[in-house]
Amino acid sequence: MNIPSGSWESFLESFTRQHHGWLVMIDDSAPQPLDEVRASGRDIDIRAGSVTRHIPNARTIEVTFANESAIERLDIDGTTIRFRTAVDPELVDGMV
Repeated sequence: MNIPSGSWESFLESFTRQHHGWLVMIDDSAPQPLDEVRASGRDIDIRAGSVTRHIPNARTIEVTFANESAIERLDIDGTTIRFRTAVDPELVDGMV
């Protein structure tokens, strides 16, 4: 699913709130706890543990779902954020 650029800030804010602390792999990194994915206009900043990425002038954010509600990964202009395990967020409420 492609996220329209006008929705990036709100989508990534919600994504960060929902998945903060979850283990993710940025590209081929070792699993790290997600700190933040933030948009400022078309610039995207990603922080997960010791891994950071700055994507200037991004063109696309594509979401791949494992099922109806569990995100498997985000692709932002060639940078991939993958979850170690795709889980429905409702199943882990209050556990992180």
